Amino acid sequence: MAPQKASAHDVFTVFENGGEYPTQGLSFFVGLIGTVFAMFGADSAVHMAEEVQNASVNVPWSMLVTTLINGAMGFGMVIAVLFVTIDINSVLESPVAALGFPYIQIFYDSVGSAGGATAMTVILLIMTVCGAISALATASRLIWAFARDRGLPFWRHVSKVQAGSSIPVYAVVIASLTACVIGLINIGSSAAFNDVVSLSVTSLYASYIITESFLLYRRCTGGIRSRSSIDDTTEPGVLVWGPFHLPGVFGIVVNVFAVCFGIIIFVFSFFPVSYHPDAAGMNYSVLMTAAVVGFSVVYYVVWARKEFKGPIVEVDILGDASECENVK
Repeated sequence: MAPQKASAHDVFTVFENGGEYPTQGLSFFVGLIGTVFAMFGADSAVHMAEEVQNASVNVPWSMLVTTLINGAMGFGMVIAVLFVTIDINSVLESPVAALGFPYIQIFYDSVGSAGGATAMTVILLIMTVCGAISALATASRLIWAFARDRGLPFWRHVSKVQAGSSIPVYAVVIASLTACVIGLINIGSSAAFNDVVSLSVTSLYASYIITESFLLYRRCTGGIRSRSSIDDTTEPGVLVWGPFHLPGVFGIVVNVFAVCFGIIIFVFSFFPVSYHPDAAGMNYSVLMTAAVVGFSVVYYVVWARKEFKGPIVEVDILGDASECENVK
């Protein structure tokens, strides 16, 4: 459909250094931060595990299949966009790019029609709304789970679940209002809004690195036992392999790669887009991350350590009525 297309040579061999970094390699790693947003959401199913049947099998499969399907489709979309983007500078200097939507100009240049560009933009909006619903469900379950473990203020109310629908209504409301308040920041300052949103990369990858590092340590020291080797899988301090896992050296290799990739993303998430940024273009992620960590430490020392004792393990007791009566 596009009247002009870039050559395969330009698409696959030409690299841009719009941030004017000293080396192309450094520019490449800084540019990775713009792509990791596409990797968010694959773990959303984990936070819904308590509402999924046979979660130990279905949740890992959903994450794997989602990553493979969306990864393949996303890669194809990126290649298509690169072929129809002839002059990236003209796209970035367009009026819609000034508003923060350069992809609309790419759509218009590729189809040559305002109606076609609008239709393609609407598709993205629908996908964004669907993604927002998934993000809201994930965030609300995280809030509810942390409240259930007595890690949040007013946990007695936040951890309540509506009887008829089994939905943590208070957690959903908190997540929704928080998102609305953060969205209002963009009215006053887009730079401040971007600084707050940048926490999504640093905080998520920090949590990934911590959990993956402990998992790697347990793998290498034999700290995870097979289900057949123990009688009580709820014994404190004991980790047990689930039915879906990659054993042996292959699992260690994947685990090491995940930790290394997470560290790279975490470090470069603090880099500004350009090598010589001004105050408006500076990346204040390090300041925001330090502020959140500092607040969390103070919150724990002052109040949370008195209530929060670690995750609460809920165990279903199965058996006949007499056995349940004996347990009581």
